[in-house]
Order: sequence, then structure tokens, then C-alpha cells
Amino acid sequence: MTLSPSEFANEGDNQLFQAIKTRNWKDVERLLQEQPDLAKQHDEFDNTPLHSAIGFQCPDDLLLKLLQTHPGACQIHGTDEWLPLHVAAMWGVSQNVMEALILAYPYGLDDSGQNSHKGRSPRHFSGRFEHNRALLERSTEEWEQIKAERNGTAKK
Repeated sequence: MTLSPSEFANEGDNQLFQAIKTRNWKDVERLLQEQPDLAKQHDEFDNTPLHSAIGFQCPDDLLLKLLQTHPGACQIHGTDEWLPLHVAAMWGVSQNVMEALILAYPYGLDDSGQNSHKGRSPRHFSGRFEHNRALLERSTEEWEQIKAERNGTAKK
């Protein structure tokens, strides 16, 4: 996800996108409480608020709240056909946020951007932020097992 001038706040964005793109974190928090369905809307580039919040370096607690509000956002391709996990791997997030994104959709680690000419998975960016390298390089199967164990659905 490369932020072009057209991806900054504009009139076509809903209130949540505008708050994210202007880094008004108090409004983001308020809107997530008052109008959680805004987290499910897309912008003109098919980004979800989660994509944008990662790109605009939203605080961890709000990123996790966005993920909790709309976990399905982890499977949605936005700008450059990237998932939120691509954006996180490219632009950087904390280990806690990276782990939460991976656990929400472990198969995103292997996604190379559906129909994208760039063909890069989030793993491609594992060297950009050393603190997330091990998380991005762990196998999808291991992540699926961790997810199952945490959900109490692991095979015994």
C-alpha cells in the first residue's frame, strides 16, 4: 500500500476513514463505540478502515479494536491487492498487533495479492522490521495450530 495524495482524507470517506486519515485518534475511538458498522465499509480503493489505520500508524489499542470490530477485514484486498497484513509487514506494527493480524487470518501470510502484478506476500517484507521477522517467518501451519490451541479447537 503506497499512500498517494488521493488516499488521504476526502469528502467521499465515511467519518471513521476521515478520523483515521487525519490521525484524530479520539474520534476513531468514539466512532468505533458509537458506530461500529463504519469499520466494515470500504473506501474507493477497497481499503477497510483497518488497512488505513495501519498505514496511518494508528495506536495499537485502536488497531486491535478495529480488528475485533471487523475481523473479516483481514481477508479483504485493498490498494495494490494487499491485505491488512501486507500493510502491517510493509509499514510496521508492534509485535502484539502483528500476532493478532496473523491469528485472525494465518493464510494471509501466503497471500501474494490476488490479481496483483506485484506478487509479494507479507513474508516478503519480513526483514523490514526485525521485531516481527520471526512472526512472519513462522509457518502458516504453526500459526493455524496456535490459533486452534487458543480457541480450544486443537486436535488432541
